[in-house]
Amino acid sequence: MKHGKVIFLVMAFIAVAGFTFAQAADPYKVYNQYRAMAKAGKYTGTPLQGKTVGFANIYGTLPFCISVENNIKDQLKLAGVDLTKGWISMDNQYNSVLGLKNADIMLSKKPNFFVEFQFDSKVNNIVAAKFGAAKIPLLAIDVPIPGSSFMGVDNWKVSLMGGHEMSKQIKAKFGGWSGVDMVVLGQFPAGGDVLMLRSEGFAQALSEDFGVETTDPKIVRFDGGAGQSEQAKAAMDDVLAAHPDAVTIAVTSVNEQTMAGIIASLQGAGRWDTKNVVVITLGMDELGQSMIRDGQSDGGVAFFPEHYGEYVVPAIIATLQGQPIPPYLYVENVIINKSNIDKYYPLKK
Repeated sequence: MKHGKVIFLVMAFIAVAGFTFAQAADPYKVYNQYRAMAKAGKYTGTPLQGKTVGFANIYGTLPFCISVENNIKDQLKLAGVDLTKGWISMDNQYNSVLGLKNADIMLSKKPNFFVEFQFDSKVNNIVAAKFGAAKIPLLAIDVPIPGSSFMGVDNWKVSLMGGHEMSKQIKAKFGGWSGVDMVVLGQFPAGGDVLMLRSEGFAQALSEDFGVETTDPKIVRFDGGAGQSEQAKAAMDDVLAAHPDAVTIAVTSVNEQTMAGIIASLQGAGRWDTKNVVVITLGMDELGQSMIRDGQSDGGVAFFPEHYGEYVVPAIIATLQGQPIPPYLYVENVIINKSNIDKYYPLKK
């Protein structure tokens, strides 16, 4: 009897040790399992049945944001959420005051989980404190929230990718650094330091490729706003007025909406000529795709917003099951241009 008990205890110890080792080898095993299900489009069981998920979009009418929200909803349905009862959706409309008001309304509804897509880093600090006190878990999209996992792009990585692509286009169109008059980086300071990396990586890539300083006077930085084309156009108008002799110009910005404003500014100033302008966009939503097909853009870094839910929903499930999730959930990225756009985004018949 004692011998059997010893064997049982030994086997139990081995099982616990094996589980502990497996957890140490992959601390996010549960999240990764659900992530694989999300990619396959089928969950085992209904892990979110009866749960309520809140979501506040950064600007609900933009193509990128529509794709993000739709994919999250699709994945939630697959995971067992009844969207008529378990889905609360709000639109922050690129407005800090409204974003904070929406967060308070969301807090009053007491969802099991809140996904916040909000542009102002200061507001996100307030949101973190309020939801932390209420013990409602959060996930941040694109702009970090203190104490919560971040889902979106590795801003430094995509910026470097875009910057190296810009270098190739500068060499192809202008012959090299000496042939470009101005490089314009449309930035978004209100998004905080993490979002600033989305443009600063361009300067670093240009520095690596051409041997120039990141502070080279040809590199002009400006606040292009949160994502509205009108604001970006007005700001770019000022940049062009301050550099009247710049003919060959390379531009990028935080998303395609601001790029539309930059292009409109160049056109309005009579300085738009695809032979003299290099355009590298970030995001590759429907607007970015049309820019490539229309010849307005030389290429862009794809963020694949139509797959965001495949990261968000597994993170929700794992968190509500008491399992850890990675602090950063980064989407995969590729450079898309005219030569490969149909591979990733074939035209609908």
